[in-house]
Amino acid sequence: MHFIVFLGILSSSAAAAALVPPATSLMQGFRDAKLVYSAGKQAICANGVVAVPASATNAILNLSSPTTQFNATQIFQELFQAGSTIVQRAQGGTRTVQGTYGIGANLCIPTDPAKAGTVKTVEILTHGVGLEKSYWDIAPGYSYADAAAVAGYATLAYDRLGVGQSDHPDPIQDVQAFLEVEILHGLAQLLRTKAIGGYGFTNIVGVGHSFGSILQVGANSKYPKDFDGVVLTAFTNTIANLPYTILANNPAIAALNQPSRFGKLPNGYLVHNDAIAIQEVFFRYPYFDPAIFQNQVDRKDTYTFGEEFTIGGVLNPAAEYTGPLDVVNGLYDYPFCLGNCSYPDNQLAKVRPALYPAADSSKSDIYLVPENGHYINAHRTAGKAFDQINAFLGRNGF
Repeated sequence: MHFIVFLGILSSSAAAAALVPPATSLMQGFRDAKLVYSAGKQAICANGVVAVPASATNAILNLSSPTTQFNATQIFQELFQAGSTIVQRAQGGTRTVQGTYGIGANLCIPTDPAKAGTVKTVEILTHGVGLEKSYWDIAPGYSYADAAAVAGYATLAYDRLGVGQSDHPDPIQDVQAFLEVEILHGLAQLLRTKAIGGYGFTNIVGVGHSFGSILQVGANSKYPKDFDGVVLTAFTNTIANLPYTILANNPAIAALNQPSRFGKLPNGYLVHNDAIAIQEVFFRYPYFDPAIFQNQVDRKDTYTFGEEFTIGGVLNPAAEYTGPLDVVNGLYDYPFCLGNCSYPDNQLAKVRPALYPAADSSKSDIYLVPENGHYINAHRTAGKAFDQINAFLGRNGF
């Protein structure tokens, strides 16, 4: 395989920069590309921006960008108040949104030449709300990219639209769940056609986290042949509890909350307000390292009013998807389980019958990660989740 030349002797960023042309072909299809290591140096990655064509039928939202934080908070108060009609009043029909969007991404393959030479499966990693693609590569021991590479898999972690290195279009009319499903579909197509990295992968597995899992379900529903395997993390089949989570996050106008990072963004872009708002629903004490917690607080990123108003519009059963399904969540997940995914019984067991009725039950699995919360990758038991997912993929021939 043409990626493996000299990968085994790389041991520093300087060495990565000096990769010979056959290895640098990993950067094919990227703009502003550079080669970087994963946190534990188990993977070498092309980092840059990928052009993704996408077209979606978005909602026209009769919602003005908030002018103050008071206004932004009031919108969420009204969204979740008893008898609220704000969603109905905000509906103004639909419109086609289309373009070629710049999507920040890391395409990683194992640094081990033997493993790089036999890679046949790539995993597309879609992060949740308030995160960015580094959630999949936090630090040594907390890196899904590392764990996947050790198991012999390639990964494509990307910043969702409106996040990190990706384009930041209109946060109300453009950055909606509908368009994000189409971008996920577009990434799968680019990998199928060797337009990213120049590698002909045999299998594509979709791995989502939280809102990323919702988008994965939406993609499987609309494009059941895009993915050969699916892993949904930090997720169950109901979003009924999400209002509690959103209110606990105290959504803050990003430009006002962190003007040094987000000061040029429109007021329709939001962030979680502070560290307490992040711990409240995403972390379970004492099962995390405070340094890793602070890492995630410091890396918090944007989400939009458009996403919050359309999040449920793509959560439709993937009735025609017939591949294997793995559902993984922290035992103490709050957003989907109100803090206990085993009460009154294992909530993960309900996902396949409700959303993936045609998935192969004999090849599917569920796993509750002990001593873990919603940010699975940022808890001390993250490795248990990584091991289970890799075992699931291995059993299914990926």
